[in-house]
Amino acid sequence: MSRVNLYVHYDPVMNYIKTRGIDLKIEDFNNQYVPHNLILAEAHLQFGRFDAPTNFKILRGQPEVLQYLETVTKQQIHSSNWIDFESIELMHQLTPNEIAEILYLFHSGNPLRSAFFYKLQNNYAFLTLPNGLNKTYYRYVSHFIPRLQRVLNTKMGQLMNENRSFLFARRTKVAPVPQAIVDQLEHYFLFGLKFDFARAELINKNWQIPLFIIEDELTLLTLAQKIDESIGMLSYNIEVQEWHLSINGENDEEKLEETQ
Repeated sequence: MSRVNLYVHYDPVMNYIKTRGIDLKIEDFNNQYVPHNLILAEAHLQFGRFDAPTNFKILRGQPEVLQYLETVTKQQIHSSNWIDFESIELMHQLTPNEIAEILYLFHSGNPLRSAFFYKLQNNYAFLTLPNGLNKTYYRYVSHFIPRLQRVLNTKMGQLMNENRSFLFARRTKVAPVPQAIVDQLEHYFLFGLKFDFARAELINKNWQIPLFIIEDELTLLTLAQKIDESIGMLSYNIEVQEWHLSINGENDEEKLEETQ
């Protein structure tokens, strides 16, 4: 099985998180924040309808939204860029300039002013970028955390099961990643954090995943960096089923600040 490295880069000014190797599933949303409607930048013909007043292609109602997101996940098809909205009536009040801003956001991946629109009351703007990157604007950045925890659990489960027979092995469950560990990692998201699953090793019943700061140097995502360049290790003990995070040295933060 081919291992895929994960990448997380958080911009606190614009409230977006750029990722690679981290998919999006319905289960990542708190029930209260599952989008009610979506504006799609582009999509397969079987999805959505054209809205005459705005000429946007939209998904209207949570059943359509859920079906679309589930289909993208199950069939592994390319997701459209999208932005959610609460009310069709308020969406129809968008001015030509606001419509142009949304189209620009879809096209360029960057907002002219903000990715959040009063008339849409949107909580998200989901964008696909070249090189397998996704860029998601979050009104509440904490909504990213369940998504990351799910993917880390899935990736660890794949490590633990990769050498077992598909037919005869009992699939191993992985304990959830503790919130305290995610809280520690959040600071390093600011600098572009790579979870190097390709270099993960099982040592004394601990799966160890090296962590590297790569900023926007995305060529480093697939390169084997020297272990002594890592900032620490995220590990999982398969015997006691516990996660652990170790960061190298007390001066690492000062080194990171010097690179900015």
